[in-house]
Amino acid sequence: MTADDAVWPGSGRAQERRAKLALDQTAIALRSLALNHWIMPVFTAIICATFVRWIEPVRLIVWGIAVVFSTAPLALVSWQFRINNPSVERWRGWVAAAAASYFVFAAVWSMLGFVLWVPHNNLNHMIVLLLLATTIAGSSALVSASRPLAWVAFLTYGVTAVLTPLQEGGATYNGISLLAVFYVLYLVHMWQHMHATARDMLLLRDDKNDLITALARAKAESDQARARAEAASMAKSQFLANMSHELRTPLNAILGFSEIIATNAVHGDTAKDHEYAAHINRSGLHLLTLINDILDLAKIEAGRFVVNETELDLERMIDEAHLLMASKTQAGGCQLAKDIGPDLPHLFADERAVKQVLLNLLSNAVKFTPAGGAVTSFARLEKDGRIALGVRDTGVGIAKEDLALVFQKFGQGRHDVVSADHGTGLGLPIVKGLVEAHGGAVALESDVNQGTTVTARFPAARARPVKQKAAAAV
Repeated sequence: MTADDAVWPGSGRAQERRAKLALDQTAIALRSLALNHWIMPVFTAIICATFVRWIEPVRLIVWGIAVVFSTAPLALVSWQFRINNPSVERWRGWVAAAAASYFVFAAVWSMLGFVLWVPHNNLNHMIVLLLLATTIAGSSALVSASRPLAWVAFLTYGVTAVLTPLQEGGATYNGISLLAVFYVLYLVHMWQHMHATARDMLLLRDDKNDLITALARAKAESDQARARAEAASMAKSQFLANMSHELRTPLNAILGFSEIIATNAVHGDTAKDHEYAAHINRSGLHLLTLINDILDLAKIEAGRFVVNETELDLERMIDEAHLLMASKTQAGGCQLAKDIGPDLPHLFADERAVKQVLLNLLSNAVKFTPAGGAVTSFARLEKDGRIALGVRDTGVGIAKEDLALVFQKFGQGRHDVVSADHGTGLGLPIVKGLVEAHGGAVALESDVNQGTTVTARFPAARARPVKQKAAAAV
């Protein structure tokens, strides 16, 4: 087990960090070697000029050309490494490529111990050994961050430094060879300290980055939580502001008319009693509708709305909804119409939910359509197999900047100013929740003074063939 293995044993996140560390170590080593791509040919030229007094020019030229070309693989890998930003999944391949390209250069350069060696020339030997000693010391420092590249340096330059003196033989040169062994071991020891320092630096940097990321994530979550808390507080305030008026109105009517009847203020006038009882009944029904809306929305948001599915004839349901809305449309002076597409299948859905969707959409459309306008309920089978059910009107419409508000709880667009009955703002949110509970989606298209179209689209899987029509065809 290596020192790096001991830092992060195991798998998963630990292995990912180990791979990232290896890539970072390789990147540092390659950046340190960047000067080699142009400075080593210069060094080679100077060395060749120095040794031309002892070595034939052809031999020097061949070695010099080999050194220049040996820098190409390392330069290519460094360039690819820099521009590709290697992923941790392929870290072994990148590290291996860097080590292999560095080995090509180190092997060619270390050949100077044999190419430049002249027998029985002490000055020549001193210069060659000095070049090897400085090469191995400098290289081990440059690539100390990367364990694979450092071992390449020690194996190539170190072995050459030990073997080169043996070419001359004798007690002195054998001693120099032994000294080279201890010199290389000492450099290995020094390299381990430098490698550990570089590794700890990278680990500290990664821990700092992780901490910054964690703090940023925590701040984002805190901001989101604060935003949700503020939204909840605002929703509560909106709820109280809207519902206090909506609930007080029918309650005041119930209490007022019931008090008149209870105190016999009309002196036994049966007709008046009946009239007041009718007012109490209407106010009670209105109050019950408000409470049902609130309870339905609470169920939807809590995910506790249960869909009781059955096959529904949408044309029949539209006719029934129009009958229920007849009194409102007559009072508002607008016209009701329906638009049923050909070959409309039945819808497999919750009957009460679909009826509530229709009534909410019709109620909104009638409320904001002035006298003489038209409200049309439609149902059709779309090309992708989904069933579209909705209502369009020729009313006042909604400004584009208010479209995002209408599906929010208690959200009301600026078209509400034209109506005395502003409502609670729960109608469309309930429609959206009921349709989404069936796996569908709601779309709204509107513009000021151009009318509004709200379309609920149910998934194609909820379409059912009309059995009665199929039987009649047979």
